[in-house]
Amino acid sequence: MVKNYLIKFYTPEGVSLIKNIKAESLSEAKSIIMLEGYMPAIALPNIFFDILRPVRNAGIKDNELSVFFMECSQLVKSTGSIGKALSYMNKENKKPARVGEDKLFYPIKWLYYNHKRSKSKNRLKLINDCVFLLDKGESLKEIFILNNFEEIVLSLLDLADSTGDYPQTFLKISEYFGTKNIYKKSVTGALAYPAFLFFLLFVAFSVFLYYIIPTFASFFSQFPHIPKSTKDILSFFSYLKNVFIYCIILAAVIAAAFGFDLFRIKTKAAYFMLNIPQIRSIVNYTYLNWIFYQFSLMISSGVTVNAVFNYFRKNTSKAYFKNKFELIYDDLMKGITLHDSMVNANFLSDDAVESIGYAETGGFLSETVLRLSQEFKEKSSRYMNLFTKGLFFLAVALVVFFLLLMFFSLFLPLIQGMVGLPASYQ
Repeated sequence: MVKNYLIKFYTPEGVSLIKNIKAESLSEAKSIIMLEGYMPAIALPNIFFDILRPVRNAGIKDNELSVFFMECSQLVKSTGSIGKALSYMNKENKKPARVGEDKLFYPIKWLYYNHKRSKSKNRLKLINDCVFLLDKGESLKEIFILNNFEEIVLSLLDLADSTGDYPQTFLKISEYFGTKNIYKKSVTGALAYPAFLFFLLFVAFSVFLYYIIPTFASFFSQFPHIPKSTKDILSFFSYLKNVFIYCIILAAVIAAAFGFDLFRIKTKAAYFMLNIPQIRSIVNYTYLNWIFYQFSLMISSGVTVNAVFNYFRKNTSKAYFKNKFELIYDDLMKGITLHDSMVNANFLSDDAVESIGYAETGGFLSETVLRLSQEFKEKSSRYMNLFTKGLFFLAVALVVFFLLLMFFSLFLPLIQGMVGLPASYQ
């Protein structure tokens, strides 16, 4: 991942200067300064720039960008001009006028206008920037660079500049952000139900521990003889109640350490989880689905294969795939074919690599990569379905075990006491 580094260096005249360098590592930042002809003296991570990074994609959410570019595609196709399309989108957000018959409803319209504006302020800012800067002679790509849009979007705009087919390009960008939004929600959405189920179990257990168990303990304290299993269960839950708050605090500390990756706890935990075959398959196939979709989109927009893998190796946060993309990129730069580069990287099945090799030779790489993306999506969905079903059955098994434990240890002795049956079993 690219980060910011502060480099202090000296000019040939002996003047001390400080410059911010974007690089993947401290050594790479020093190398960049040395290539410029300067000798670095001090190099430090620029944590302030890393924290205060510019907002990506003009601060607009992926699903909203998908709608925005879909509207752009339709309006440009109907009006024949980008400027007219954006001006029309800008006119939709004019303030309500207090005139004529509408004067009575002005407060309601004004409240609705402000509500709508607060919900879409980033979208309105982007439209205003486009309208203003296009009148100044700026290109659409330069405007989107200023708003910190992704490299794939900029590549597609380059394609539109060369072909003039802006409606089709905007449609592709809309599909890209729609797919990206689905990709982000695919794993979390599938795990939402099991996570909610375990949360309900936690709440139910807390209520049981703090309210129901004390009631049972008070009731059984009236009897001189109760089963040993009941005594053991009551003693266990009494001890658990005393330490439960500490368990919650410990869990919160572990969650915080995991979130901030203190002592690389998150990294080690992720490495452990990814060694579980089922989870590894879900993560890898889901990620490959997204990567190959981007691959297809960039190839179809005219980006070279070398540039695609250079982009992947710089923007991939997953260490495993980053190393694989580094290997492929190094081989491609040596003049090795994409097929042989992927064989050397050894992270795809033989069938997938052979398909890419045939597509590379036949000139239909974009279509083949898009098909492979869909295959990875289907495999990811199948593994995710099995995984969520496993979590569901685990939760059900825990509930059944808990109910059986309560029945034989608490409810059965209670029933026996109420009907006057002996309860002297051990």
